[in-house]
Amino acid sequence: MSAKSAISKEIFAPLDERMLGAVQVKRRTKKKIPFLATGGQGEYLTYICLSVQSREKKITDYLVLVQ
Repeated sequence: MSAKSAISKEIFAPLDERMLGAVQVKRRTKKKIPFLATGGQGEYLTYICLSVQSREKKITDYLVLVQ
């Protein structure tokens, strides 16, 4: 399963949202993110996702970190 389909299944499906697109963004440095318990520098990918809610026709954007 690709990262984009995993993000869609795990994050957006339970919220009754449909992911319209996801783009992997490049970080400038491998720096620590204090709110993630990765244990060190942390190897993770960063995606910016765009979704739409089925009931309200509201577009929402998310920043998703995948370890």
